[in-house]
Amino acid sequence: MRRAAQEATLLVSVVVLALIVWFVIADTENREIETRLGFSLQVEVRDLGSDLVVASEPLPVTVTVVGREADVEAARPEHFLATVSTRNRTAGQHSLPVRVDRLEGDVRVRAVQPETVVVILQQSVEREVPVVVEPSNLPPLGFRVGVPEVTPETALVSGIAAEVEAVDSVVARLDLGGATASLERDVTLEARTASGGSVSQVLISPRFAQVRVPIEQEVFRKTASILPDVIGTPAEGYRMRTVSATPTTVEVLVSVDVLDDEVEVSTEPIDIDGRTLDLNTQAQLVFADGVAPAGETAATIQVTIAIEPVLTTVELPIELRLVGIRSGLEAALVSLSTVRVRLHGPVSLISELEGPLGPLDVDVSELRSGSHRVDLEWSPPQGIELLDLSPKQIVITLAPIRQAPPDPVDAQQETPGDSETGEADDE
Repeated sequence: MRRAAQEATLLVSVVVLALIVWFVIADTENREIETRLGFSLQVEVRDLGSDLVVASEPLPVTVTVVGREADVEAARPEHFLATVSTRNRTAGQHSLPVRVDRLEGDVRVRAVQPETVVVILQQSVEREVPVVVEPSNLPPLGFRVGVPEVTPETALVSGIAAEVEAVDSVVARLDLGGATASLERDVTLEARTASGGSVSQVLISPRFAQVRVPIEQEVFRKTASILPDVIGTPAEGYRMRTVSATPTTVEVLVSVDVLDDEVEVSTEPIDIDGRTLDLNTQAQLVFADGVAPAGETAATIQVTIAIEPVLTTVELPIELRLVGIRSGLEAALVSLSTVRVRLHGPVSLISELEGPLGPLDVDVSELRSGSHRVDLEWSPPQGIELLDLSPKQIVITLAPIRQAPPDPVDAQQETPGDSETGEADDE
């Protein structure tokens, strides 16, 4: 019996302790806090008279709220609405109380800082301005935008006098999107200054305008010259002489804005780098912006490029060499040992020559002792032209080969008659 009583007492104690713990935890979770939120709220002006406008927007406010900690931490600016009422207010400066309503969440607004804000009201003015259509993203080549039509042609702008006076027109911006047919759409109107600046603090009536933009196809046929696009340079010592295209012109379609310009059509790049020979090739035509091929225009043309060597003229010395001298004779006198030649030909060939040239062989096998005037002849290397050989003649004197002087002993043994004979021969 006593044991049962003890067990019952223990069970009651456990239940009581559990309830105490539960109440402590529940009290902690449901504990409310009061704090200022870490964001501000824009104040909305309400109940504005039809002839008034807000000249100066009120400053933002902050709020202090009360609620459970989790709910306070979850609060966001969109959960609240801050407003001031201008009911029965006239133009001028007003200090108005701010009202903050909770739109969402389980927190309560305790205070607003500041409690009042300054709102400046001005008499609203209005003015009639023209509606201007501003198309963008124009149609592709061959299509022209006509004169836009807009309904209504004017609109009323209202608001603060300074803002209204700044408005020069209201613009209907219409994106044509590369259209090739006329468009008709309702377009939102935007207030603009004379310099194109935007004016946002005004009301526009009506807010939309109906715009119709006619788009017409307009292209013109024209004959364009073909200009091959040649890149690179020929090999050293060569140059490009001529470039020709077959055909030389092509029929194209052009828009009105380039109708009066000289139109040229190029080709894809044609590389002649390092070439020494002519080039005859097919090339693709390339059309510039504003130019399109006519329906029957060929896509490729024939291009002929003439490559030629670069020519130059030089003057170089050439050595002379006598050949075929008769036995017993020698060249006693040659008027020149070298002559000069003037050559004309490709730079690539002439640059290979090294001076002095030669030798120029002069055949004297038919000549006897004495002085002779000999014509000179010389043939240049193949591919080079001889312009001049100077001089064209030289004087050559041939004489018997001189005997070596006699030994002195032999000279003393000579007879008087021999001496006289020798003197006569010398004479």
